[in-house]
Amino acid sequence: SWQNKILFLEDIGEEVYRMDRMLAQLQNADILNQISGMIFGTCKNCDPSGRGDFQLSQVLERYFKPLEIPAISGAMIGHQAKQFTVPIGATVKLDADKGEISLLEPAVK
Repeated sequence: SWQNKILFLEDIGEEVYRMDRMLAQLQNADILNQISGMIFGTCKNCDPSGRGDFQLSQVLERYFKPLEIPAISGAMIGHQAKQFTVPIGATVKLDADKGEISLLEPAVK
């Protein structure tokens, strides 16, 4: 179940139109309507290729703003030297207004 879950996303080397397609698949699978928040890391080398010329920020806004859930992008997760590791299944708090992620308790084994 995706209920009461925060979705973490990040990628590297993907063109923006492909990121749009991946988010469309999550939307069509009714996953986005179930989540309680979204954290997007960084996407190195994810520039528009001329296919629509959308910026990644525009694509993220199109999918997540209508959901009216806390959502941030640019989080220090994923493919970068200095990163915040969030264990899968951990309880976290997301404050999108402050751009903060707090680890409340570790994942259950």
